[in-house]
Amino acid sequence: MASKKLSHFDNYLLKGKLRRNGYEHWRYVFTGVDKVTGEQRPFFIELYYINPLISPKSPVIAQKSRPKMSASDLQYALAGTLSAQSASQELNVQPSYVLIKAGAYGENGKQFNKFLPAASLVYSKSENSFKAENFLFGPDVLTGEITVSPKELREQPELLCSSGMIDWKLHYERVVECDELGTKKSASWTPGGAKTIFAGLIHMDGKEFTVIPRSSSGYIDKLWGSELPNPFFHLASSNLTSVISGKPLLKSCFAVEGEFEKKLSILLNLEDEKICLNGNSFFNNYKEIHNWSQMPSDADGDKLHWTVSVHKKKLVIDMDIYCKTTEMFVRDYEVPQSSKKLLKVLGGGTGFGEIRIYKKTGQNLELMEHANVLDCICEYGTIDDKEE
Repeated sequence: MASKKLSHFDNYLLKGKLRRNGYEHWRYVFTGVDKVTGEQRPFFIELYYINPLISPKSPVIAQKSRPKMSASDLQYALAGTLSAQSASQELNVQPSYVLIKAGAYGENGKQFNKFLPAASLVYSKSENSFKAENFLFGPDVLTGEITVSPKELREQPELLCSSGMIDWKLHYERVVECDELGTKKSASWTPGGAKTIFAGLIHMDGKEFTVIPRSSSGYIDKLWGSELPNPFFHLASSNLTSVISGKPLLKSCFAVEGEFEKKLSILLNLEDEKICLNGNSFFNNYKEIHNWSQMPSDADGDKLHWTVSVHKKKLVIDMDIYCKTTEMFVRDYEVPQSSKKLLKVLGGGTGFGEIRIYKKTGQNLELMEHANVLDCICEYGTIDDKEE
């Protein structure tokens, strides 16, 4: 459950004009253990709530939906003289729905999508939770089930997901919270559970996974606004082990998100010290450089590389994170404004690497902490036009 100070982020955040041109993206990530093999696997559960007032009673998936042409429009089209107004209409169907997306990262990763009417998402003040059909998003509990048959996927390729089934029944507790960080006129972000403990069961395609609190590597965040970040850059992990002491850093985590006005917002919780850097705050001045690239192939196969370097007064933070391409896949999100555009996010949950934190003393850098990072969420995405 979020603290009283931050509990308002668990309510509806789309207000005013954002109800017709806006989105909320809720995300929960955690690690489960296969009850038979003992294999660890990262899972995700997401809720994508977009343009709710456009079509509250029936979901409109813009990748499929188009306004029907009138007889006169059809004649103009056959003659090659379709009016600009009609052509514009054809290109500007806006999506409107609740999308629940769930799945697993790692090799042979999968994602399952369920589209529901926007009006089906209902907030219960007494329970402080959201419900939509058989899905529950509570202050400390998540339950739901998605099944997508091969036939359904063949008939509805716009579902943009895998066939199969997944269900979950989870409890969680936020350990490290954070206020709103990444903010600009068109998008805001809060890593509201940058370190979260999950417990429960999840089933996927006939396999049962146990989510154990001490190894759950849990994470929760929320992104909302009128425009999705483009490009989209994200890193987050709460599985850190000190290279200096050799001990796990049980209270430590970090989350990186952007771009916000071409800058990243960053949360670093280093044991009992919390560092919050807002990418669009006049009073939170810092310099950062970030990059995303593909590494040359080696014995471990192909990997992608995320780097972040932050300089703020007497503080320096350097991150180097890698993820195997075989353990990543693309998730698609329709943008609020257009039927043609998708934010395509290449992501994985098995990133690994290092983070170093330095303190400036005169012209020298004093190493405060050097930690190995595991179970890192690694993502990079851009908005592309979808071909017909």
